[in-house]
Amino acid sequence: MRRRAIEETKGSMGWLTTFNDLVTLLMVFFVLLFTMSSVNVQQLKQFQFSLMKGLGVLEKGEGSPDGVIESFSSKGMNKGSIRGQMIMDGPESIADYIKSLELLKNIDIRFREKDLIISLDGSALFKSGMAEIDPEAFPILNKMFKVINMDSCPVRVEGHTDSVPIFTEEFESNWELSIARAANVVKYLVEAGNVAPQRLSAVGYGESKPLAPNDTPEHRAMNRRVEIILEKSEER
Repeated sequence: MRRRAIEETKGSMGWLTTFNDLVTLLMVFFVLLFTMSSVNVQQLKQFQFSLMKGLGVLEKGEGSPDGVIESFSSKGMNKGSIRGQMIMDGPESIADYIKSLELLKNIDIRFREKDLIISLDGSALFKSGMAEIDPEAFPILNKMFKVINMDSCPVRVEGHTDSVPIFTEEFESNWELSIARAANVVKYLVEAGNVAPQRLSAVGYGESKPLAPNDTPEHRAMNRRVEIILEKSEER
């Protein structure tokens, strides 16, 4: 009889094990709540912003991460306009900066698919029949550094001439002149603009790719140009 009473007592006390487990879980839960409530909110926000910045995902109104630019898109884009979020450099965005370049006399900007093409007046960069950059043109080229260094995409520099034949001791054709001009611009971008050499290439087309017929002095002037192309159309 006594033995039976002891067994019944043990059975009736079994709920304490479950109760103890529940109390332990509740204690852990409240400890976690207390720990989370003591987190430095400012540090947490800073961590969140840094993470979003690193991933290139920012809320509306926040600055986009340095060195990041969305791919150019030609869909619904007019000459000189850029869609998408652009890199910010202080209060002025690259989009605004590029638009400001369009106002300059010797620079023309257009798009081909996703490529950004900056066309520079050859007469403003070089003296007639010469490939060395005119020192007076350095300020014009200096304005290109900010645009080129906003991304790490390949940059192709193209030299173009008009159809007037050239035959000098240095250059036997417009083709050779255009190559030399493109190469000198690449050299200047590397030395003065700190553009990574591996991003750059130079090519000369001579008179083979005119923008206008070579029938008037004005049209020939349009064809004498150097184009700096940020190549965004293809994955590389």
